Amino acid sequence: MYSPTRLNNAYIAVKENNISVIRAARQFDVPETTLRDRVKGRITIDTVRSGRSPIFSMEEESQIVTHLKEMAQLGYGYTRGEVVDISTDFAVTLRKRDRNNPLTLRCSNKEIHLENKPHLIFNVDEKGIQQNHTPPSVVAGKNASVQEVMSAKSSTTNILGCGSAAGLAISPFFVFAGQRMRQDLMEGKSPGADGTVSESGWSYSEIFRKYLADHFIHHAPGRGEDPILLLLDGHKSHVSVGLVDWAKEYNIILFVLPAHTSHFLQPLDVGCYGPFHRIYNNECHKETKKMSSVITRYDICEIACRTYSKALSSENLQMAFKRTGIFPLGMSAINQEYLLPSEAFDIGCGGDAEANQGNNDHEEKRNEDSEGDASNPDVSEGPKAENFFTSKVFKIKQLKSENKKAPRKAMSKITSGHCITEEEVRDKMVVHEEMRNQPKKRKTVGTKKNADGKRMTKKARNEPTIHNSQEAGPRGEAHDSEEAIKESDKCCVCKLYTPVEIRNSVSLIFTKWVACDNCSHWVHLIYCTEERVIRKGDQFLCKHCK
Repeated sequence: MYSPTRLNNAYIAVKENNISVIRAARQFDVPETTLRDRVKGRITIDTVRSGRSPIFSMEEESQIVTHLKEMAQLGYGYTRGEVVDISTDFAVTLRKRDRNNPLTLRCSNKEIHLENKPHLIFNVDEKGIQQNHTPPSVVAGKNASVQEVMSAKSSTTNILGCGSAAGLAISPFFVFAGQRMRQDLMEGKSPGADGTVSESGWSYSEIFRKYLADHFIHHAPGRGEDPILLLLDGHKSHVSVGLVDWAKEYNIILFVLPAHTSHFLQPLDVGCYGPFHRIYNNECHKETKKMSSVITRYDICEIACRTYSKALSSENLQMAFKRTGIFPLGMSAINQEYLLPSEAFDIGCGGDAEANQGNNDHEEKRNEDSEGDASNPDVSEGPKAENFFTSKVFKIKQLKSENKKAPRKAMSKITSGHCITEEEVRDKMVVHEEMRNQPKKRKTVGTKKNADGKRMTKKARNEPTIHNSQEAGPRGEAHDSEEAIKESDKCCVCKLYTPVEIRNSVSLIFTKWVACDNCSHWVHLIYCTEERVIRKGDQFLCKHCK
């Protein structure tokens, strides 16, 4: 039990004051072997705990932390995985690691092992369908015009679907458009299917909460003490503080997929809802042939349930989770073209082509100087560490100055790509909802008011209303006084911006201008010249230049 300060003082006493290791260890009450290892250089003085030596020194770690904070203030914060990537690049730049041996992330939070529990990994998503379906292609003659019996009007019916990585499909949950739920809408449903109504036919926060609490939780398999991982997109109906609290109570982990990635990360979108759309259209086509009538909202449940069982089959669900790389877990399942970073992230993470080329050339030169000695990667001093981050921050600032946009104040900025059942994320969601629920302050415009506090009109203030509409002419502004307008913007004949005739006129009159080709001064047409119209290309001289 000793403090790092005492160990550091003992080290300085041995190095600078030439005190023996034994005497310094007794004087500062530190282990003799620990002090000797640091004096001999076996272990760096920055190491204050047992185990393997850290890759970065305290100064290098401080540079990484400073860079992360600065990038976050600029609006380009790094995720945990991105921190690992840029730390690996920094270690490679310092010749402390190579590309084939990247850094890994160790999380101090409680780890949840679901590698061998696919029955506890679920994905929930919504699918909108209509009775006005898309007819399939049919075989006909070249000049034949094939007609399909279609509904004149069609409302949207939303289906909440869910499936696990083990291939288990939760029964569908329907959201019909309407004001009151009718049991006729659920006629022909499959076992376990249920539904409700909303005004638009789409689900919102209360309906999604009802789906999870009354439908999903009862159809999910028994799990004992193990949690359920539920993957969902960042739609606003899926994210709320009340839903997070409910999920924590039932030991459900809610993970929101990163924004704009559902087309290749959400299993139901990747492998199930595409076949669902095609099968549903074919089933509707068969139904219209059989009944010789249009599809109504009372036929949707039966047709959609048959389609749901085929599209969300065990094989489709397992293949969908495999194609997205969720189960079995693997990055190789994702097309790397999807993961190309944006310009800002590319610069921030060392993706700048010129910088990378320069680093590669510098590294090749150092390899030649070291004559291929790879046994000691720390022999070379390497490039200065501060240059590794300075160029990135400078280019980010330059990029922001070229394209300034107001920061988004949406919940998706907080939940995208995060486990929203974590305390840190939940606290941010609470603050966001509190700010969103605050009444908005109306912007007040400086206007004159009377004694009763009411706004006064221009007529009540006895202010003149000046109508100035110039198709061509000086860019003057209508002020209460002509003195506020520049002399170069006034007419060179009447020395006014607005003629007296217009001031005394009640009706609206358009003032037109013409510029003198000799002195370039402006003149009022009609009022201060004999000409009424000057065509483009004609020569005009004011009375002073004639």
